[in-house]
Amino acid sequence: MQANAARSVGRALAATTLVAVLGVAPTIPSATSLSATEILARVTGRDAALTSYSVPVRMDVRVHKLLTFRMGFDGMQYYKRPDRLALEGAKIPPQGRKLFAELGTPLTWPQQYDLRLVAANGERGPYHLEGTPKHPSDVAKMSVDIDGDPSAPLHAQWLMHDGSTVDMHITEEAAGGYSFPKHADVDLNVSGYKIHASIDYGPYAVNETVADSVFAGS
Repeated sequence: MQANAARSVGRALAATTLVAVLGVAPTIPSATSLSATEILARVTGRDAALTSYSVPVRMDVRVHKLLTFRMGFDGMQYYKRPDRLALEGAKIPPQGRKLFAELGTPLTWPQQYDLRLVAANGERGPYHLEGTPKHPSDVAKMSVDIDGDPSAPLHAQWLMHDGSTVDMHITEEAAGGYSFPKHADVDLNVSGYKIHASIDYGPYAVNETVADSVFAGS
């Protein structure tokens, strides 16, 4: 009996020491925890009645590799339920428009990615989700951190098949009963180039007709 008790105490002390070294252990999602889609719906819940939108965007871009270049782009972003997304602009290169559509937005992620909850700090978050594309894509995998506060910025990251990375912080704002991206900061590491884009969104036109042809190149 004394030997068994000693072993139990020893295991408890070892576990306590491990937690002390590694920090507080994260909460393991249980079988009854919210699903990844339900967690994301906490951010997009206001947009349940949204069928489409169009919004002007302004992008200020800084490209660095030995030298730093700055440029600006004006364009239009279009969304159509459930997962159609496009970015149009005279100076925006085709590969940039394609990448934009593949990355998606919180409204399109459930249709684009198989999402799963991998870490949660209690029922109120923050939550860490990971996803893999449901369809052929340049994206290998993505992850997103969602705070328990729906108004907090989202932090999303993508790893591409060629090793490129994309890191994005998205700040949303309530407008007209919906919640839309208002500003985003994007950092890309592509073939040795470090690119930072600051994106500002203008006024949204909501639930108006958006032709399918807009999405033909996305």
